[in-house]
Amino acid sequence: MKQKTKLSIMGLLFALVLAGCSVANYVVPAYSTLEFEVSNKANPDLNGRPSPVVIHVYELTSNTLFESQDFFSLYEEPEEVLGPDLIAKQEFTFAPGSTELYEVSMKPEVEYVGVIAAYRDIENANWRKVIPVDKTGYEKHKLLIGELSIAVK
Repeated sequence: MKQKTKLSIMGLLFALVLAGCSVANYVVPAYSTLEFEVSNKANPDLNGRPSPVVIHVYELTSNTLFESQDFFSLYEEPEEVLGPDLIAKQEFTFAPGSTELYEVSMKPEVEYVGVIAAYRDIENANWRKVIPVDKTGYEKHKLLIGELSIAVK
């Protein structure tokens, strides 16, 4: 009888733990944290000196339009070119050598986070990144803002 009681209690505890994981997303909404690590050599000017870089972060329902637009359209008129795909937008300016965190709220419709960097030499820069989001988890993405490129680690 004791063995059956122990198994029943263990089963109940296991069920509560599983339920707790799914309930957590209702109590504390899911989010993603973006950690921006900016290189000491980021965004060099004409003399090769590092400069602050402007970063735009877009919360998106789809990445298709974001991936097909040129830099200036996304930078200057994101609402027009992205339309209903754009849920939210933030702008940041980061100094070379800095590290900053940004928390992206996971609204139900957000599927991707798009990031662009306004490099001085935009023609030779890898200025765009898209990150798929996991709306059930609490994930962290590290973005390396390099001299002329963005990388996700």
